[in-house]
Amino acid sequence: MTQPHLISDQDRWEQVARRLSGWAELAIDTEANSMYAYRGRICLIQIASGESVYLLDPLAVSDLSSLGSILSNPSITKVMHGSDYDLRSFNREYGFEVNGLFDTETSARFLGMVSPNLAAVLLHFLDVEIPKSRRLQRSNWGLRPLSGEAVTYAAADVQHLIHLAHKQRLLLQESGRLEWVEEEFTRLEATGRAAAELPAPDFLRVKGSDRLNPQQLAVLKELFNLREAEAERVDQPPYRVMGNDVLLHLAANPFTPLDRVPGLSPHLARRLGAKMRAGIQRAIRGPGIQRPARPRRVPPAREVQARQQKLKQWRSDKGTALALDPALIWPAASLDRLAHDPESWETEVDGIGAPEVRAWQRGQFAGELEAVLRRSD
Repeated sequence: MTQPHLISDQDRWEQVARRLSGWAELAIDTEANSMYAYRGRICLIQIASGESVYLLDPLAVSDLSSLGSILSNPSITKVMHGSDYDLRSFNREYGFEVNGLFDTETSARFLGMVSPNLAAVLLHFLDVEIPKSRRLQRSNWGLRPLSGEAVTYAAADVQHLIHLAHKQRLLLQESGRLEWVEEEFTRLEATGRAAAELPAPDFLRVKGSDRLNPQQLAVLKELFNLREAEAERVDQPPYRVMGNDVLLHLAANPFTPLDRVPGLSPHLARRLGAKMRAGIQRAIRGPGIQRPARPRRVPPAREVQARQQKLKQWRSDKGTALALDPALIWPAASLDRLAHDPESWETEVDGIGAPEVRAWQRGQFAGELEAVLRRSD
């Protein structure tokens, strides 16, 4: 592999951006520090053209508007692998939209791969092995300088993507599935443009909180909010400040001396001990918190279950016949609605009432599916 170019200077980036804007295809990837910051951010942007690999440092280059122009230009194909997170990150952090997407992970799924991680896909289609390290994958990409090992790892993620896309495109054309994946690419682009803010932290999502009574839930909420505030202050993920096991232990045993709480560091106990105890006392004196009641699940009627089984069997058989993941054949939510209400068929295939159903799915499978549905009545 040719030596990648690390770009940490604004003028140098503008020169490279002008060059990149003339290419018809670019490979794009990102590395983030989400495991090491309260709100993770993109810390490295890898870009490969037909001749070079560039590693753009967004922590040093403040104006990335040229990148936004490249990403939004539909005449430049952006080859990405597993693009969902990257698309959302570009939109959330910079307001960038991506047009002209070709996702090699999605393409691999439509070519029969069940577990299409990048290393497996490159080996399968190109017989190329790349360095994959769980340690580097989970490392703090916000640290500088980047090690030589990290540079090599990051560059490998984009070095072969354009060649991979060429091979996949030919295979998709031969199998008649290119239009299928192109619709998926358009949907992915729209998902990126609609990227919403991350959901607000919720103490009720802590695994194990369903075993707590109202008073204990109030304690959990106090400690959870204290942890969030501290995590934001020190710019660390909440779990690195205080584990969920500590929160649950104190919620269930609020009078435990802090120096005897398993997993609670002595340093944190000294620094936040007074606030933790104050929060626990407020919760104990308060009215407690009632967990919202979960809606009671009513088992479907026998005829509905029978239709569900037949529709799922059809989807499974079709997936086997086409060597495709059955989930790609027809959305499960649509099958469930049809099982409950066969008369909703027209709504499911009109392109409006069931947004999960793709146009290519309707064109390829609607006739078969309708026949199976009618036979099940």
